[in-house]
Amino acid sequence: MDESINELVRCLRKKGRNDLAHLIVGSTSDIEDTTQYGSYLNRYLSAFSICTPLDQYRQLQKLNENDRALILTCVKHIFPKSEDLEIGFLDFKILQNENRIKENESLAESWIERSNSRLQTGKSLTAERRYAEALSSFQECIELSIKAIFLLLTDSYPRSHEFKDKEFKDVLDRIPKVLAHLEFYKLYLYSKFWSNFYTIAKYGLENFGVGAEKLFGPEEAELAKLHSEKCYHAARQLKDYSDNPW
Repeated sequence: MDESINELVRCLRKKGRNDLAHLIVGSTSDIEDTTQYGSYLNRYLSAFSICTPLDQYRQLQKLNENDRALILTCVKHIFPKSEDLEIGFLDFKILQNENRIKENESLAESWIERSNSRLQTGKSLTAERRYAEALSSFQECIELSIKAIFLLLTDSYPRSHEFKDKEFKDVLDRIPKVLAHLEFYKLYLYSKFWSNFYTIAKYGLENFGVGAEKLFGPEEAELAKLHSEKCYHAARQLKDYSDNPW
C-alpha cells in the first residue's frame, strides 16, 4: 500500500476527477532525481513516478497534457517545494511484480474472510458455553486478521503464531493516517496477550491434569471476542481502504 498514491487519489477526487483517480488506484510511487536544476542553488528537480498495472499504464500513456498537468499539480500539493525536494516532472511506469501483488491482495482478502468466519464461530461456541473452543476460534481470528494486515502493508507476513516487536513496528509505520483512529498498536498487545494461551486453550494445563474447559469461562471468552472483533474490523477497513482510498 502506497500512501502517496492514496493521497494523490484523494486530491484528484476532490477536484472532481474520479476517472483519473481510478487509473492510479493500486499503483506504487517512486521519486527519482533528474539532472535538471530547480529553483534552489545547486539543487536538482525530482521526477515523481507512478508505477501502475499494465492496463492502467496504457490508459495513462494516452492522457492529454492538461490531465498530466493536473496530476502533477496534485503531486506538488502533496510534496510542497523545498530545498530538500522539488518535484518537476511526472512519469508513468509499468508496475513490476504485478501478479505477485495481486496474489497477495487476494490472499489477504481470503484471510480476512476466514478471520470473520472464525469470529462468528467463536460467538456461536460462546453461546453454547464451549468457552475454551471459542477462545481458540477468537485467537485464530486475531492471527488471521493481523497476518492480512502485514500482507497488505509489507507484502509479507510472519510464519509463526507470534509477532516480533520490530516486525510490528514496521507495520505501524505504514498505517495510513486516515485509519489511525483504529488504534492498530493495540492489535499488537492483543496478539501478544492471547498467544500466551494458544496451546492452553487447546490442551489445557497438561502438567496439572487440568483440561482447557475448566480454565476458561464467559469472562475470558467475552474479552477474547472484543479483541478479535477489533482486529477483524481493522483488517477489513484497511483492505477496503486499499481497494478504494477515501
